[in-house]
Amino acid sequence: MNVVLSPYHLTTREPPAMAALLLAERVVTFIPAPLSGSDAKSLGRAVELSPEYLRFMDSWRWSMPLWESGVVGASFRESDAGGDVRHVCAALTSDDRLAPLRALMHEDLFDDEKRYLDAVSHDLLKGGPDPGVSLPVSAALDRFGCRNSLVVMRAHATSVAQRAEEKLARRLFTIAIPAVVQADAARIATYRKELHEPLADLRSAMSEASRQAYRDAEEPLDRETLAEIDHAARAYSMEFDALRDYMAEDARDDEVRLIDATITLSMTAAPVDAVLRSGLTAMRTLTGAPRKALAGQSKKEGAVAALARRDALEGKFVLALVVKPLGRPNAARR
Repeated sequence: MNVVLSPYHLTTREPPAMAALLLAERVVTFIPAPLSGSDAKSLGRAVELSPEYLRFMDSWRWSMPLWESGVVGASFRESDAGGDVRHVCAALTSDDRLAPLRALMHEDLFDDEKRYLDAVSHDLLKGGPDPGVSLPVSAALDRFGCRNSLVVMRAHATSVAQRAEEKLARRLFTIAIPAVVQADAARIATYRKELHEPLADLRSAMSEASRQAYRDAEEPLDRETLAEIDHAARAYSMEFDALRDYMAEDARDDEVRLIDATITLSMTAAPVDAVLRSGLTAMRTLTGAPRKALAGQSKKEGAVAALARRDALEGKFVLALVVKPLGRPNAARR
């Protein structure tokens, strides 16, 4: 099972990131590379140009062993999400249905490299308080996931926009399993090695679910697939629990304290432009503005994709794995 992970989650090491790094075969994220390119020379120039960019890159240093081993990467089948970010930014500028969101956007974000690097790096380090940056990145990652039939990692809904997005999604299955919620990269790699067989079975079962859903997101998963997911989840959970004492003892000298917890994983299917639709809903909720973006449309037409009608992904769905920690976490003693 290959997944798409937001750079925000990787920067803050939130549960979606930790779950992805443990459970997925491969994790694809978006690196806000310099506009001039992502080669060593361009990256060196970017660091000199933007100290904020250096701080951002340094915040990912802890995950480098997972990049070096191929668990994490910035592309899938020689494609990355950079073009999707530009597509969403262009749609926000040109599509009148998205006009209420333009007040949040940064005009000409890509025109000045330093301004672009400063804005994106600052927002990533702060955890996404600027919707002018986080919204197009999130919408772009959904497009990228849809184009490549990948599953996008999500945090459980807490904000107005996230709750609006949740209402657009259809749940396909939910499982509860133990997982690491805090650890260093080496410890995550150890879990991946020790749990290789049950992880392979769980990934295979969830991959089959995603294949079915991408073929037809309107149809429920078949009973055999759901049974395989449940069986694989229980087998994985037993193996994880059996490892707990060993891992706690072995992690005494880790740089980061090991903490695990029970999490729920819910696979959902939502329109590929759900982030933009929910952004419009949140704007109307918070400002009390009328539904200008959908004015003159029937109720049925109001539910169509918010991206340009000529968009090749119009009407498509994207799959997500929503991660929600449950109960009290288990911290390894030191």
